[in-house]
Amino acid sequence: MTEVPFDSDAVAAELSEAERAAAPVPLLTGRWPDLTWADARAVATARDRLRRRAGQAQIGYKLGWTSAAMREALGIDRPNWGTLWDTHRIDDGAVDLGELIHPKVEPELVYRGPGGLGPDATAEDVAESGGEWALGLEIVDPRFPSYDFDWLDNTADNSSAARVVIGEFRPLAEPAEAAVAFDAGGEPRAGTGSNAMGDPCEAVAWLARSLAAEGASLAPGDIVFTGGLAAPFDLEAGAVYTLGSLALGTLTLRVEG
Repeated sequence: MTEVPFDSDAVAAELSEAERAAAPVPLLTGRWPDLTWADARAVATARDRLRRRAGQAQIGYKLGWTSAAMREALGIDRPNWGTLWDTHRIDDGAVDLGELIHPKVEPELVYRGPGGLGPDATAEDVAESGGEWALGLEIVDPRFPSYDFDWLDNTADNSSAARVVIGEFRPLAEPAEAAVAFDAGGEPRAGTGSNAMGDPCEAVAWLARSLAAEGASLAPGDIVFTGGLAAPFDLEAGAVYTLGSLALGTLTLRVEG
């Protein structure tokens, strides 16, 4: 069998169609075993270009693999990130299951700031930036046949970004200490902000440094989903998922279809 040459633009178009049609495609690392971080990022940025051409507006970023324990267990040497767009945002708190492949939902803290974080950004810079925080529910939906994918597959696939629900932004003095309770029909899970890279401020700083390495930066008003704080739930038709925090209020997601 002749190996198909790797073409980041073609792969980006394939993944975009998989997302639109809610139909998975074969793993990239299965087809191109020598796939690199640079290759995966080239696919991700090519998908961003397709979104812009389609008239979508970027609203921010999401981080993945921010848990050091998870990265160590899976042999992953760094987190990754994806971009978030206006088409990802759910404003009425309801998601249509028929638009997705095999989605899961996870609880996060979301940062929104004034921009200005440069290539040497630190957690202290983020904490002092005047930014605000909100609860967030992120729906991930890999465009592959199952969740048995490689970190580079996930990076090329925009870190599995699919939908987001965002709560009310408020000042938060110690994001790392913020406790959240995540529930699905009486099955509670707990987490704290420190589960995201030790401190969600460090997660935002890491993103700022990583973007700078690619010649990009956080724009004023960009949102950043800083990483999962507890194990995700599978999305099920008719289910209601609730995320609560004493500091940031309550957020609810309903599943339709």
